[in-house]
Amino acid sequence: MNKRGRTPDLFAADSPQSAIRSLLRLRFAECLEQQHVLSSQDDDAIHAFRLACKRLRYAIERWPQELPQLQPAAQLLSEVTDELGNAHDCAIIADRAQACNANVVGRMVQSDSRRYVARAIVRWRAGFRAQGAFAPLAAFTAYQWSLNGAR
Repeated sequence: MNKRGRTPDLFAADSPQSAIRSLLRLRFAECLEQQHVLSSQDDDAIHAFRLACKRLRYAIERWPQELPQLQPAAQLLSEVTDELGNAHDCAIIADRAQACNANVVGRMVQSDSRRYVARAIVRWRAGFRAQGAFAPLAAFTAYQWSLNGAR
């Protein structure tokens, strides 16, 4: 997948609403497919997930009047991407610090990076609660998940 994500086939849509649904479904799918990287230490993969979340957020924000029920999802995605952006900045600083043999600084910002990712994970998971911000998005895009055993 490139930095812009997959290209939606909007010509198959039979209405503007159908085209919007198709685009959001594709962008949500990109996020769902990549969410597993949050448990990794791979900064590049986490950054790619961040970009996928930004694409979904921007797609939702494009139609605020048509989709007011999805704006909480856009807000949550903004929070997730802010945290992951901070984590990415820390990872870059850590790499530069280690290249300069500033190992203490490198370890400190690596720790900060992990903390930002952990905060992003908490926010991301909150979106999947029964009344979470992603519930209206899932309904609109026809995604379903089970919360059996979830807390």
